[in-house]
Amino acid sequence: MRRGFKCKKDVLKELQKEYDEIVVMQYHGDFLEALKNFDLLAENSLRGILIGYYPNQRSRDQAWKTCKGSLYEYAVFRYIQSLIENDNQLKEKIMILMGDEALISYGEQVVIRNWNDIFPDVDMLIVDRETGSVIAILSCKTSLRERLTETAFWKRELERTRDMSDIKLVFITTDKDSKLKTETNRYILLHVIDYIFITDPNKYHELVESYRRKYGMRDDFDELLMRVKPIDEMEDFINHLITETKQK
Repeated sequence: MRRGFKCKKDVLKELQKEYDEIVVMQYHGDFLEALKNFDLLAENSLRGILIGYYPNQRSRDQAWKTCKGSLYEYAVFRYIQSLIENDNQLKEKIMILMGDEALISYGEQVVIRNWNDIFPDVDMLIVDRETGSVIAILSCKTSLRERLTETAFWKRELERTRDMSDIKLVFITTDKDSKLKTETNRYILLHVIDYIFITDPNKYHELVESYRRKYGMRDDFDELLMRVKPIDEMEDFINHLITETKQK
């Protein structure tokens, strides 16, 4: 559940519209580069939109936390969507769905049933078009707090209720607060969730160097570190995911 003031639907819709226009005008349609610069773009060019919707600074600051998180999910979605749309082979093989559309159409494959239907932290689903099977669950957060622990919890709960060998759980973040360096998060990244993508290039390099200094001599370090990826490798990951799925 998101904290703070709820991001109004009309506010989010305007933020998304303005984001797309900025990508076209300032980034020449490059959703990857825009995503890499998300924090700067959002704070400098989009936060001011809330002035017209919330009466005072406090309410705007509270609402911005949820609006920015929702906008980040949208930015990730638009980048992956652009990858698929610009590659005819990918377009034929997979699709990406976001939010309610994902759960309405494919919720049966990720629901946990216990007295009622319970859904894990699902922001997006990648689906194999041929089989109609979910092949990846994507969860996106700008700053972590306890959110990575929540993702790890849902990963374990899903494994208890179904065979998760064909569904990867992927976490995507800017790591704005550098919380991935903590030991708890390091354990979750390298031993619980399947993959993490970091959209801020500087944060990715800082994290890898931090891990390498502390654990680079471990025998399994290089293999485990393959779970931690820069956002540039998303296209390679998707292609690998498709290949792996077809081989099973």
